[in-house]
Amino acid sequence: MKQSLSVSVLTFLVVAASSQIVSAENDAGVTGDFLKTLPRDALLVSNVHTHNIYDPDEKKVGKVEDLLLDRSGKVEAVIISVGGFLGVGEKEVAVPFQAIKSTEKEGKTWLTIVTTKDALKSAPGVSFDKIKGVWIVKEK
Repeated sequence: MKQSLSVSVLTFLVVAASSQIVSAENDAGVTGDFLKTLPRDALLVSNVHTHNIYDPDEKKVGKVEDLLLDRSGKVEAVIISVGGFLGVGEKEVAVPFQAIKSTEKEGKTWLTIVTTKDALKSAPGVSFDKIKGVWIVKEK
């Protein structure tokens, strides 16, 4: 009797879970319409995240730490770490995504920004609030 009850409960849970999955898929708008082509000039997140950024004179000014997307998925801001040595004295700043330009150099993505390292160092700093899971502008 106990085994029969366990099998019944397990069966119920499997059916309930699978109906939740189907419901979640339908709620998410997954209808079988998938992309058949992809944009050729798309910028890959993997070619931006953690990559160095250079000024127009090809001097390194920082490194991309994070990308901030709005709720529609559009990249709004780039968090750049600047300064410091081996992670000590580093500062994070936020710049509009449009300020970053991407080109190819020697077969690799080359990120540039029209500013200087000093200008980034003097910009308002940002920090990641681990409790809220968001980047915030630091108060002075």
